[in-house]
Amino acid sequence: MKIKMLPNWGKKLGFLVFVISVLITSTFIESRKSFFEGYNAGLVLENEILNLEPILFERVLGSESLHFFSVLIIIGLIIYMFSKEKVEDDYINKLRLESFQLTSLISLAASVMFYIVYKTFKLELDYFVLIYLIIWLNIFALKKRHF
Repeated sequence: MKIKMLPNWGKKLGFLVFVISVLITSTFIESRKSFFEGYNAGLVLENEILNLEPILFERVLGSESLHFFSVLIIIGLIIYMFSKEKVEDDYINKLRLESFQLTSLISLAASVMFYIVYKTFKLELDYFVLIYLIIWLNIFALKKRHF
């Protein structure tokens, strides 16, 4: 089955959306919570040392913008992932499929292991999707370079 791919310039657009969203979202680190219940991973110690005020973006834009930019990170990676390579042939399609298969196996194995080891492990959907996309992009890049 052939999937309609975005043009090659989509890689640049997806990367740009990803980088801008990561930079903006990284200012929201104080409002992020830990994966584990009851543990606040905020920058309390660092804020006490540096005497920092709450982050500007969080005060001005609110928590809805954090969710919006988190979604933009995922959309940027998806645009990058579904953009054509400069040379698109059957070999690239085969590497893409093998990368999806390997990433699915790794993600499922990691999910099962975390579930077995940590019963209180909480992972929101955006974390899972983001980790999946990053693993896929790394595996695809390694397969494309080495094989």
